[in-house]
Amino acid sequence: MSELYKQAQSRIPATVSLPSTWLRAYEDFVSKNAGSVTQIESALRSLTYIVPGRQLNDTSCLCWFLQSLGRFRESEIASESRVYLIIPTVLRRHFPSPSPPSPHSRYITFFKARSRLYANSTLLLQTIQYTELLCEMFFKRRGGDKARWRLIVALEMIKAMCRMIMMWMTGRRIVIEGTGAERPAISDMAEDVETAETERKKEWNMPRTGMKLPALPTEHGESITDFLTKRVISADDIKAANRLVRKIGTLKGQVAEVMWILRPVVYALAMQRLQGSKKRDWRPWLLGFTMELAARELGKNELRERVAGGWRGMTGVEKEELQRRGWGLAWWGMRGAFYENVTKSWISAFAAKFKGKPLLDMVGSIIEDYDYLWDQYYFSTSTM
Repeated sequence: MSELYKQAQSRIPATVSLPSTWLRAYEDFVSKNAGSVTQIESALRSLTYIVPGRQLNDTSCLCWFLQSLGRFRESEIASESRVYLIIPTVLRRHFPSPSPPSPHSRYITFFKARSRLYANSTLLLQTIQYTELLCEMFFKRRGGDKARWRLIVALEMIKAMCRMIMMWMTGRRIVIEGTGAERPAISDMAEDVETAETERKKEWNMPRTGMKLPALPTEHGESITDFLTKRVISADDIKAANRLVRKIGTLKGQVAEVMWILRPVVYALAMQRLQGSKKRDWRPWLLGFTMELAARELGKNELRERVAGGWRGMTGVEKEELQRRGWGLAWWGMRGAFYENVTKSWISAFAAKFKGKPLLDMVGSIIEDYDYLWDQYYFSTSTM
């Protein structure tokens, strides 16, 4: 018995070191084949957009799994104790980007470094958003509508909890979603070397000081105005990361943010009560839409009262987030009773016009496939 214990104990270090060994091998592979990896990911993601799979459920699940896998490439989700798909991190290490990080990236990265709870909440939120539709497909096929709606409500509650944590850990600021990861641009090394050599040949040596001046941008088809505009530093570029989003200073603003966070949970609970039996019922749709619209109007009133200049006084990060939320309102036209009573008939009529026409018939089939997804799956039109 003691010998077996010693043998097992001797094998533990080798077993524990396996994940790190695999991780290093994966990093080496990605760094050596960066261009090919990017092309494969783009091809897979494009394929999932045109083959949603209306009739073949296995194909549908496979395609959305590939899309979920491809969307991870936008996220920096590696940590010391976990093994994830970390293509952005690997590429950043081997191909550092010369351009500075965006204000959005600086803001997210600042709070991730400041609070581990915030970082974990962001990671969990992004992971759920990337896989929620795939999970819904699986639960609907295995457990029916009842299991599917239980999953939907559970995921919406977890996401709401993550957003509440993010709001609290940032000092009661509006929730800015994202991971802060920016994928560096990858180009051919040979072309980079050739371009650099050409630039050096076009440099002009100053006769008195011996200093070298780079070639004018006009030689590359770029005007001097565009060349200088790219190098202008905005106010957001020099602001501290924690000042890129203001704190919500009034009770009205905090109520608006909490209403926006809880809206998906309330809407999912209302839809769960119907269990798909009364899709044309307007009550859940009106409840969810009213909550989101009320949250938006309360936020606008707080903005006018607290920020000098209103919209013009906001930072770029805040404007991007509010614009994203504004576009999210348009998706209410693809949900619940509004979709069943209004939008669905329009889409069906639009797709029918392409039937029997060369090439356009394929477009009509793709629209019908997506119409099936919008009709059958909750998360296909989710914006949060």
